[in-house]
Amino acid sequence: MDLGLRDRAVLVTGGSSNIGAATAIAFGREGARVTLTYKSNKEAAEKVAAQVEQEGGTAHTVPFDLEDSGAPARLIDAVVEKWGGLDVLVNNAVRWADHNPTQGPRKFEDETDDSWVTLIDANLTAQLQVLQAALPALRRSGSGRIVNVSTSLVERGMVGSVAYTAAKSGLYGASRSLSWEVGRDGVLVNVVMPGWVIDGKDLPFEIPQALMDEQTSRLPTGQLPSCQHVADAVVFLASQANKSITGEIVRVTGGMS
Repeated sequence: MDLGLRDRAVLVTGGSSNIGAATAIAFGREGARVTLTYKSNKEAAEKVAAQVEQEGGTAHTVPFDLEDSGAPARLIDAVVEKWGGLDVLVNNAVRWADHNPTQGPRKFEDETDDSWVTLIDANLTAQLQVLQAALPALRRSGSGRIVNVSTSLVERGMVGSVAYTAAKSGLYGASRSLSWEVGRDGVLVNVVMPGWVIDGKDLPFEIPQALMDEQTSRLPTGQLPSCQHVADAVVFLASQANKSITGEIVRVTGGMS
C-alpha cells in the first residue's frame, strides 16, 4: 500500500529513542522528510537520523525541552524553515514522573505543587503549545495529520501516575475537540495509546520481569507489542491512506485491558 508519505514534512518529538525512534525510522522507510527532536542526547538522535536516511528518508535533528516554555514555537519555526512547511506532527515527547528506585512510586498525597505542575506543564501544556504553533503550517498543507501519543495508563491507572495520567487524559480530550476545529481544513487528529512495549529501553523505572510475564500471559495475543508495532499505527494514521479517521483513540496494547 502506498501511504503517500514520500517527501512529506514530518515532525516527531521525542524521536531519539523507543517509540519515537521507531516512528521516525518508519517515516524514513516511506521516503518522508523527518525532523526528530531530542532533549539532551544528541548522539542518539543523530544515530536515529542516520537510520532514517538509510531507509530512504531525509532527516533533521533539533533539541527540544518540554520544560522550556519558548521551545514549541522555536521548534515549529525550525521545521518550517528546514522543509518549507509541515505536513505531519507526531507529539511523542514525554516527561516522566520522578522515580526513586529505592522507595518506589511516589503516591499522589506526597506530590508537591511543583512536581504536579511540572508534569502537567510538560505532558499537556507543552504538547498543546506545539499543536497551536504547528496549526498554521498544517492547515496550509491541505492534508495535515496530527498523532498524539498517549498511554494506556489513562484507562488502566497505576500507582504513582496520577498527575501523568491526568495530563495524558487531557491530551485525548484536546485531540477530540481539535478534530472538530480543523477537520474542514483537511487536518486529521488522532491519539495512539500504547501499553507496555517489550523493547522499551532507558526508562526511568524498571518493571519487574515477573510482572511483565504475568501481564503478557493475560493478553489475547500472548505477547507485548514492540515499539515498531506502535510506530506502524502512528504512520498509518499520519498517512494519506488515512482518509477519514479523526478524533479517535487507537490502542496498541496487545489486547491489554
